[in-house]
Amino acid sequence: MTIRLKELHPFVSFLYYVCAGVCMMMFTHPLFLSVSILILFGVNILQGTWGKLIQSMPAIACMGLIIIVMNPLFVRRGATVLFYFRHNPVTLEGVAYGMIMAMSLWGIFILFISFNDVIHGRKFLFLFSKVWPQLALLLMITVRFVPLLITRWKELYYTQKLRGHDMFNGSVKKRSRTGMLYMQKLLTWSLEEALQTAESMNARGFGERKRSHYQLFPFRYSDWGASIVLAGIAGVCVYSAQNGIGTLNVYPQLETLSFSPSDWLILILFICLMAFPILLEGGSQLRWHVLNSTN
Repeated sequence: MTIRLKELHPFVSFLYYVCAGVCMMMFTHPLFLSVSILILFGVNILQGTWGKLIQSMPAIACMGLIIIVMNPLFVRRGATVLFYFRHNPVTLEGVAYGMIMAMSLWGIFILFISFNDVIHGRKFLFLFSKVWPQLALLLMITVRFVPLLITRWKELYYTQKLRGHDMFNGSVKKRSRTGMLYMQKLLTWSLEEALQTAESMNARGFGERKRSHYQLFPFRYSDWGASIVLAGIAGVCVYSAQNGIGTLNVYPQLETLSFSPSDWLILILFICLMAFPILLEGGSQLRWHVLNSTN
């Protein structure tokens, strides 16, 4: 699905994700993090990446739960002791900090699902190829590497399963040998294609001189306005977070979840920043209806 955020200049889209990610890491109040997660759910629904989000939710939830459980067991700081586990104190502050870390992790993961849909390969190379061409190519290969290996692993698994080589049946020795055979074929397949890609890039003269882009992204006045708005709101949010607004002090003793008027004001700005794609889409729809009504 095409949304207004995808039609903006790649720099503006990238700036939104950078500002959103930085602000989510700066604000540690549960209300800020909860609102950001709910808004990012709405952004992914608007983009049409709801299916990818649902598929990733079990892994994201498990990682968050591991942090919630492990943090109070290993971090013994805090003034409020809940109980003792193997003669070690489990504090309320440790549990609270683990929950805050898990919520931040959930928000960042959901943000990256939206990022991968908006900032595709061509936009990423357009942004960084002139500054760091080698780094841009390396990051592109890295981001593509894990999903490609998963896809190829599934192809190998189903192909070998039809031939009677199933790594989930038989003795431990047989399953280990079958799994190593899968891994050997996977690595051979990947290395062979990597060599072919390198030879193709060398034949086309990659890295010899600066190359032009076959797709240009003009920077319009609307992109300037969006960049100024995003940078301004993010700057205010970061400055406020550094001064203790929108943050929750956990150690040495957990603070109350009270909200001051300045906290509410920064929360409204934070909501506007996180909901930037939704506000853009709503503004475009409103403008379309107004123009149609006047015609």
